[in-house]
Order: sequence, then C-alpha cells, then structure tokens
Amino acid sequence: MDNSSRDAEYWQAIYDEGDLGWDKGVPAPPLVRAFSQSPLKPGGRVLVPGCGLGHEVFHLARLGFQVTAVDFASGAIAALNERIGELPIEALQRDLFRLDQDYKTYFDAVLEHTCFCAIPVDMRDAYARVMHSVLANEGRLVGLFYETDKEDGPPFRTTRSDIEQHFSCLFEIESIEQPSDSFENRQGKEWLVKMIKR
Repeated sequence: MDNSSRDAEYWQAIYDEGDLGWDKGVPAPPLVRAFSQSPLKPGGRVLVPGCGLGHEVFHLARLGFQVTAVDFASGAIAALNERIGELPIEALQRDLFRLDQDYKTYFDAVLEHTCFCAIPVDMRDAYARVMHSVLANEGRLVGLFYETDKEDGPPFRTTRSDIEQHFSCLFEIESIEQPSDSFENRQGKEWLVKMIKR
C-alpha cells in the first residue's frame, strides 16, 4: 500500500511547490448551495477534512458554524491560521485517520471536498469509518466528489459506485447528483452527495 498520500511531507512538498491545481480560490458552488439548503443550523459543529486553503471553511464560519479544519500539510494549516481572526475556526494539522480518538460523535456534519479522491482505494473503508465515528447520531456528510478513473493518483479512481460502495453500509445516501453548478472545467466530473449517519 502506498501511504504517500497520507504523509505530511508529501503534501507539504506540494504546498512548497505551489502546485495546487485543485484550488479555485473560492468555495465550490455546489457545496455553497448544499449548505444553503441544509437543515443544519448556525452554531453547529462541522468538520472539513483535507481542508487545503480552506475556502469552504471560511464560508461556513461566516455562516456561523463552528468549523474544525484538518489537513496533513502544515502549510495549509499555517495559511488558515493567518486568516482566521475572530472567526469560529479550529485549524489542526492531524492524521485524518486518527480523528476519532479525540472527536468521537463530536460533529453535526462533515464537508467532504476532494479529500476522498486523494486517498488510496484500499484506505477508503477506514476513511468512511472515521467520518462515521466522528459524527453525532444522525449527523450529516455533504460531499463533492471528483470523478476520475486514474489508478495511480492522487487523485485516485473515484466513481459513483466507489462512493456508494464505501459509504452506503454506514450512511443512508439521501441524494446523489452531478451538479449543474460545478466550476466550468469540472462540469460532468463531480458528484454532490448528501448522506445521514446510520
């Protein structure tokens, strides 16, 4: 198993090189829409795993959510900490696969965006279990999954069936759609998924 994509040095090197091809500089429109339609109320606790530069993190915090942003890379977390100010954000450099040690049943929601596709296929069941564990009863996972058929990522192969395979035993999948409001170069390449913890 290739553990490079869960290695802090691997991800920090990407930040050092400035090779953030996935970063668009603003929150993803389908996620903005999903949270505007969500029954979650401001003040709720939201986890953003693999947060990167945190565009969704800041969007949620400005809506009044208590946001915990986590990334392997120290550069991502340093960039967040420089901008947090008085916003309700906790930024942590942590191993995502150990979050349940300190945050079991803590969060009301998880916002997933391009984290799943960065995880090797043989580690995805573990990722789904951790996300399930950190959510409170009937907690929600809202995810924007990037579709790719690459086997030698990151990003690693991600299809609708992959999403259903790894999450459906732990979550009730409320809806899954290819959003029409994706960024132009991601049209037809994303799945917006809403799930509830079983």
